[in-house]
Amino acid sequence: MGLIDQNALSMENGLLDPSHHQIAIVLSPAEAAEAGQPLSGGAGMPAVVTMLEADAPLGHGLLESAAILCLEVRSGSPRSIERVARVRADHPRLPVIALVRDADLVLVRALLRQGVHDVVQLPLAMGQLTESIGEILAELKSSAPARVRNGQFISVVKSIGGVGATNVAVNLASALAQQPDSRACLFDLDVQFGNAATYLGAPAQPSLTDLLDGGARVDGDFLNTITSTLSTGLKFVPAPQEIGPLESIDDQQLQRILQTARGEFDYVVADMPANWSNWTLSAVARSDLIILVVNLTIASLRQGKRQLQLLLSQGIERNRIVVLANRVEQRLFKPIDLDDAGKALGFPITLSVHNDYALMSTANNQGVIAGELNRKAKVSRDFVRIAETIPTLLPRKD
Repeated sequence: MGLIDQNALSMENGLLDPSHHQIAIVLSPAEAAEAGQPLSGGAGMPAVVTMLEADAPLGHGLLESAAILCLEVRSGSPRSIERVARVRADHPRLPVIALVRDADLVLVRALLRQGVHDVVQLPLAMGQLTESIGEILAELKSSAPARVRNGQFISVVKSIGGVGATNVAVNLASALAQQPDSRACLFDLDVQFGNAATYLGAPAQPSLTDLLDGGARVDGDFLNTITSTLSTGLKFVPAPQEIGPLESIDDQQLQRILQTARGEFDYVVADMPANWSNWTLSAVARSDLIILVVNLTIASLRQGKRQLQLLLSQGIERNRIVVLANRVEQRLFKPIDLDDAGKALGFPITLSVHNDYALMSTANNQGVIAGELNRKAKVSRDFVRIAETIPTLLPRKD
């Protein structure tokens, strides 16, 4: 290890304050020897040089102590390029400058797509590196974070297709967005047959595809450029436009997206697909609250019971699951009432929404939520009531 010469990284505006920043520079011994400035000695800025081969693993302590990482990347070495990808995946908020000899356009684009802030040519020219570091520090200084959020992730799961789960997700998320001091975002994760954009009258692009392709670039700013803002204040990410295999979704990238959303919103609501896969189970298992939507029909209740058994078999606690009965009739004599339905499920029905086919159908066709057409209707008031109840349904975090 050594220290970068103090004068090599000095800046007139004082952005490189040694009391606040440690710059980690990782170079192979050969590149360190060719650097245009001394790599050791001097009273020094806190810019620590570590000499490692371009494909050698990076120590945990080095990454944890760095405010900015300047990392050598060797063109033509898959292990060296994978090392950058691992850093970006494990430390998405750590700014990275790639130090590359003879970088071609393909490699530069690949690195920038991974979320690297800049690419600096080797042999190392301290002037160019100083300029790049200064730009990053200026960005860090100007981006004073607003309120730090720890959003609640709510998955809306259907017992079978056709129970109105998308309408529940759309109207509930909108009602949550209209709560005082509340920010909510709806993700349509029904990647093959998602229709939430139609129900909301929202643009179909940009979509979830842009976030899935965004790699390590996905952060709060990137997410906010993808979401559309609706009249209710709800932020929305539509399903992909093109139908693809359910298994094609990158679970790790989806978790990055959802975790980023938690940091931006008070509530993150996901409309889940009807079919299960590894990534859907993984997403639901990470939910703070799972809303299982059923109808009061034999088919829905039978499949709903199977869904509950699956969720519980995955180690999901019962207090993270609530059952919502949708399209509940007001008739005096009903074939199945809520108590009977709960017994059939082996699980209590906590929430219910009145049936108002005419209003919901009109709202869907016009691309608005029910409350925008008739906020006094029972179905509209149901969603407001449920939104107000959500904080009491969320399991307490000790």
